[in-house]
Amino acid sequence: MPVHNAGRFLTPAIESILNQTYTRIEFIIVDDASTDGSWNIIKEYQRKYPNRIKAIRVAKQTNAAGNGAMNVGLTRARGAFIARMDADDIARPKRIEKQVAYLLDHPDTILVGTQATIIDKHGTAIGTKAVPTDHEAIYRQYGILHPIIHPSVMILRSLLPNPNKIYTMKWSVNDDYYTFFKLLKYGKFANLPESLIKYRIHGQNLSLAKPKERFLTSVLIRIDAVAHLNYRISPEAFFFLILQLLIVPLIPERLIVPVYMLVRGIRTPSIVHETVSKLRSFFTTTKQPTSLVYARNL
Repeated sequence: MPVHNAGRFLTPAIESILNQTYTRIEFIIVDDASTDGSWNIIKEYQRKYPNRIKAIRVAKQTNAAGNGAMNVGLTRARGAFIARMDADDIARPKRIEKQVAYLLDHPDTILVGTQATIIDKHGTAIGTKAVPTDHEAIYRQYGILHPIIHPSVMILRSLLPNPNKIYTMKWSVNDDYYTFFKLLKYGKFANLPESLIKYRIHGQNLSLAKPKERFLTSVLIRIDAVAHLNYRISPEAFFFLILQLLIVPLIPERLIVPVYMLVRGIRTPSIVHETVSKLRSFFTTTKQPTSLVYARNL
């Protein structure tokens, strides 16, 4: 579990791992240079559970998404399976048990994720996040979107090209997208059909920040994957890639996040309402005699 200034949500995240039905867990928490008191919370839990929790503190933040901190934690891990857990989410009690069982039954699978329930900053369920379940569908969708819910993944360590490192640090917040493209060469991917994690949207999620910049980075990653990672992009994915390149630069920043969330399978009443309202407002604005407002928003 990488942690950076997640003190507000850290306790339920930690508790959700301590309360897993699968108990053979080596729980490694890496504080990635937090300044908000997260380290104090981590140390308190380590004192309470000295045989279950390893606490590591990094003096200088490794990277914004916590992937560098994951690599640090992996150097201390002994387990055959590596589970990612973000410090602002909540794992359901049987998450680890079901993922371990799946990987034991499917030894050619390197990575398994799950579906997710969307919760708000108060922990209230407000929607769902859906991703394809079988390897073929996941592989095809990689050319369009990231079909894995990152904080839900579990990886079979023996299939990693380097058992002591997961993430390639090349694309900042998008490092997981690029890294998983690389891992497609080493085994199958799967997503369990059940929602085994509560994915928190609280207004400061890095995955939703700077959407145009993140979109451009994702396009560059797909091109890199085709050119250097032998990824076979489907005609459908190539069509959508061209379509995205034509449309996204024209969309005002304020519209990108709600539209992106709908496309990513994040379904919440508020997102649907917000998307419809913003689209209606956008098209109404563009019908005005002057184009000054439209130009400024662009």
